[in-house]
Amino acid sequence: MKMNSAGIAGCPPNRSCEESAARNEQFVGECLKKIRKAPDAEEGLKRLLCFLGEQLECDRVYVFEEMDRQHIRNTYEWCRAGISSGIEELPYVAKKDLLPWYGQLTKGENIIEPDVELLREKDTLIYEFLQPQKIQSIILSPLLAQGKMYGFLGTDNPPPEKMEHISVVFDVLAYFVCSLVSQRELSRLRESYSHKKRPKTDALHTGKTVLLVDDSPQLLRLNERVLRPEGYSILSAGTLWEARTILHKTTPDAIVLDIDLPDGNGLDFCRELRARNEIPVVFLTAHSDAQTVQEGAKAGGCALLTKPYQMEELQNAVADALSGVNIKKSEGIVGKSQY
Repeated sequence: MKMNSAGIAGCPPNRSCEESAARNEQFVGECLKKIRKAPDAEEGLKRLLCFLGEQLECDRVYVFEEMDRQHIRNTYEWCRAGISSGIEELPYVAKKDLLPWYGQLTKGENIIEPDVELLREKDTLIYEFLQPQKIQSIILSPLLAQGKMYGFLGTDNPPPEKMEHISVVFDVLAYFVCSLVSQRELSRLRESYSHKKRPKTDALHTGKTVLLVDDSPQLLRLNERVLRPEGYSILSAGTLWEARTILHKTTPDAIVLDIDLPDGNGLDFCRELRARNEIPVVFLTAHSDAQTVQEGAKAGGCALLTKPYQMEELQNAVADALSGVNIKKSEGIVGKSQY
């Protein structure tokens, strides 16, 4: 891996730029050492973000990953002492809140904004999104593989004199972050496969069928991997129309239903369903507010998980739904942490 002076924006080939390129290359090498010494991809990502944050003197360094058609989720984060956690305060972000930046990221362009205050007039929506989080400057670098967007690597409030350096480094590191995410998913798939090889007598819910309804193919696959080892047979639908088609042919024992779907609302679908039969429904949603929980209970749902949620929470919610344990209006939101 060689970074020459041409890799530094606006810098003609001269001794100063060559020295900058050498420093960038050396820094990336140090980052890769941190990754290689980690026991697995998950820990490698955490160590990388910690090293970046401490060495680059930023407030936050983080990774966001694609979540569904409308949202991205904050999966990894390092915060400087005294800085609030973005994962706790903002576990997911609506893509529309980052327009037009999100479009630029999908094209492979870095976002470098040294002064967020300048966005007050020219990009009001982005300014109103960033300003309450006390973000004065920001850098985002897309995670792309084979032209597909998987998320982005970002940092809040980097030192002004280091922004160009950070942008160049992030541009290179984004490839390795994307690779680590892929390794993590492969590890989870292998773990899931090892569970599948258990004797069938170990499965708790053999003979039960669960219908998954979500417009995100990634979440459908992930939820299937989480539930199959428990013994469930899985049916999948990407739209309410597909779900209705399946329900005309068979009756599952439970349904895991996204609330926001391209051809309708999951709450309305559940009300329609409850008028005909008593199939227990577990709702999935990106809306972490008490009103949504109450609406889910009124619609007849047995549980409501807010994205992103832990795999154990999904397993427990489906098991409880099958055993007749329902949500109450007074209960809090379930599932604020990530997979």
